[in-house]
Amino acid sequence: MPLLASSIDPPVSNTLRVAQKASAMSSAKTSGAVVPPTATPHPASTVSRIPLDIESISAQIASDLAVELLGHALFLKNQIPFPVMQLSRIPSGKSNPRALKLRTELLSSFDTLSSHLNTTFTALSTAFALVASGSGPASSPTRRAYLAILIGPSIGSAKTRVMFAVDGLVAKVWGERDDAVERESDDEEGGESDEDEGEEDDDNEEDSESDTDSSAEDIASSPPPSRSPSPSPCTSPSPMPPPGPSPQQIVRTAARLLGHTLATAEHSLSAELAPSQTHILVRAPRQFTHPAWIPRQTASAALDGVLREFREEAGEGGVAAAASTTTKPRKKTGSKVEGAWVTCRSPGIEFDDAVEAEEDEMIWWSWDGKLVGFAAW
Repeated sequence: MPLLASSIDPPVSNTLRVAQKASAMSSAKTSGAVVPPTATPHPASTVSRIPLDIESISAQIASDLAVELLGHALFLKNQIPFPVMQLSRIPSGKSNPRALKLRTELLSSFDTLSSHLNTTFTALSTAFALVASGSGPASSPTRRAYLAILIGPSIGSAKTRVMFAVDGLVAKVWGERDDAVERESDDEEGGESDEDEGEEDDDNEEDSESDTDSSAEDIASSPPPSRSPSPSPCTSPSPMPPPGPSPQQIVRTAARLLGHTLATAEHSLSAELAPSQTHILVRAPRQFTHPAWIPRQTASAALDGVLREFREEAGEGGVAAAASTTTKPRKKTGSKVEGAWVTCRSPGIEFDDAVEAEEDEMIWWSWDGKLVGFAAW
């Protein structure tokens, strides 16, 4: 007859677990070993890095990537029910009048902003080239440019902040150098044409006299016609270098890399926010000129604080910022700053906050259009 265990005895598995734990504790005491505490995992960075294998970033690439990031932010922040490209494909007959009006206004504003950003980064490149800043050598061809995407009722009460950094934007005065080169080439061509006309008149007179004399000599000295063609010398053409990628291919590759980086990043941009207004701002010198942008001097101090937080999150805060973060914890200012940091082979120069000329002072400019989110479709 089998022996029955008492109902008050602990289960065998629990008894074994307790015995193993007591044995481990006794062995740790006798050996003097110290169990290390569990390491706290480092939080994922809220800034995604997009490295481009190009020498510098043109205004076209910067504007296209800014538009791509804006489209991702609008969808992931719940400002639109579908990605921007799919919104335009929704049949109009299946939407109520209010939803159709909101969708039409947002798509129109998005298209206008896309066209404005192309000329904006061109004007920003020109302004950077004209700034007499002491932050680096004047011959450096690249700078750092920043664009902010703030979602909320106003700039000061934004619920989320997405930053876009272009680390290596070409600094070039667009249109000025090309016009000067054209004027010089026109002057040179005009002077050469006058000299060529005089030389051509003299050559025509000499050619008319020598044609009659050389015609008889050519007939007498010409060899009889050959029945077999003479072999042509074998000349192999020099190999042409492989053509590089076109600007359109570079833009498409960069846009795909941006989308892939945002999709696979440890930190996601997605957030369930109520539809609100989206504000677009750029950081540019006072001498920056563009009809679609309004200076926001009163909001520059707060936005500079957001920019410092963005630099620290991206690991670009500098020595002073790193020292301050190690001595005391960073003060939380609402939601964390998110965004993307685009780099190239020639990193851009950061402008100093202290400049001598007033027109070189860096301030924030807001786009004068309106982007209003919606949920119904």
